[in-house]
Amino acid sequence: MIKFIGEVELRNHRRVYYLQDFYRVEQVNPNREQKTYSCDIPDKVVEYLYNQLNGRTVTKKDASTVLKPVANELNLPYSDSHQLDYYAQEVLVVLVALGKANLSKEGRGYFYTIAYS
Repeated sequence: MIKFIGEVELRNHRRVYYLQDFYRVEQVNPNREQKTYSCDIPDKVVEYLYNQLNGRTVTKKDASTVLKPVANELNLPYSDSHQLDYYAQEVLVVLVALGKANLSKEGRGYFYTIAYS
C-alpha cells in the first residue's frame, strides 16, 4: 500500500511516499506533471542518516560524506561522486517530509537542520 508522506519544494517540486519498507521521492515538473523522476530509498538508509546527523545542520555534501563509508553495507545504488550527493539529498528530502528535519535556503544552497531524536 502506498502512503503519501508530504511535499518538499527545492528547485524542483518533490513528493514523498512510503511503500512497505522504502520511501519513494518523485520530482515533478509543474509544467509537465506526467514527467517525473523517482528515487527509491530503503527506510534503513533514512534511519541511518537521521541517527548519524541528528542535531546538526548539514548540506547534501555533508550527508553524502556520512553515507560514503557505508554505501556498500547499505546497498546504496551509488558509492561515490556527485551521484551519491544527489542520493543523499533525496534522503534529506524524506527527513524533511517526515518532519525530522527543517529546510532552509541560502543563496543557491540548501541546508537541512536535523531534529534531535
